[in-house]
Amino acid sequence: MDQLFRKMVATRAMPVWARYGATTMMVLACLALRLALLGRDPAMPYLMFLPAIMGAGIVFDRGTGVYASLLSAGLAVWFFVPPAFSFLIAEPTALVELFVFLAIALFTATLLEALHRALSSLATERAELASANASLRNTAAQRGTLLSESVHRARNDLQRLAATLRLQAGSSKEAAARDALNDASARIAALARINGRLDRHREEDGRAEVESRGYLEGLIGDLDDAAVDMRPIALTVSAESTVLPMARAVAIGLIVNELVGNALKYAFPNDMEGRVDVVFRREGNEFVLIVQDNGVGTSPGSPPLGSGLGMRISRALAGQLGGKLEVAPSAPGTDRPGLANSLRFPAG
Repeated sequence: MDQLFRKMVATRAMPVWARYGATTMMVLACLALRLALLGRDPAMPYLMFLPAIMGAGIVFDRGTGVYASLLSAGLAVWFFVPPAFSFLIAEPTALVELFVFLAIALFTATLLEALHRALSSLATERAELASANASLRNTAAQRGTLLSESVHRARNDLQRLAATLRLQAGSSKEAAARDALNDASARIAALARINGRLDRHREEDGRAEVESRGYLEGLIGDLDDAAVDMRPIALTVSAESTVLPMARAVAIGLIVNELVGNALKYAFPNDMEGRVDVVFRREGNEFVLIVQDNGVGTSPGSPPLGSGLGMRISRALAGQLGGKLEVAPSAPGTDRPGLANSLRFPAG
């Protein structure tokens, strides 16, 4: 019905004489059909004219529907209501039937016109909505392009800064300064890698959001490639697919980088074999991030290996996410207790 009314736009724009002439022909066709089927039987004199009224209202407009109603009533009275061939109505019931027919016919014509207008308005709104959606898609595409360019620019700047720090470290004569510059360069390079992953796994609609599974799997793949000289250590990741805002994804990526880096440096001395597992999932209203290894672990109360800066950075980032980083043995009481770093933070 919707498509039928929309196709009638052209017929509603026809000249007046054409619309009313065609309506007259429809009414006369119904009269001819009535005479052919029932002759001049006075029973149900108006019934056969309803198709002409509906046809005029659908194909043309309310004016032709009203005209068809009045013309049909006049022809029915003239041919079928006793006394025939006059407009006199002798029986009160026949007069009631005429009024009922006119009421139904005029209501039908008015209703069809209302449907025309409603569907026309709906078609206009659909066209406007389609235009608005197209505009939104273009805006999202432009925003995505700008966001991608911004991420690329930031990554390139970070890579140049990391390279500069490495050069300065190479020219430094003091071991402490050289180590500090190398650590800073490594962290800046990690941030550059994370920025690259943000762009690769960003949502396609241009929003500043990242799909978690692909993002973390790619990040662990980068770390695995970077740790090729530390084999045989296996890096695994098990991450649920969810959408993360970029700001949160950056913090999670930096925490994973620091904790996995610590495990690779300190958990497996003397070329020990081992495994580092990264788990990310949602539990109720919280996200859970776990980085655990099956290495040598640490003794209670012993000072941290290295400077402890990586753990301090991780705890600070955990606080930004609204969570707290907890550290415990992965397998207490065994010869390889390992470490399990667990972070819970609100999903909202």
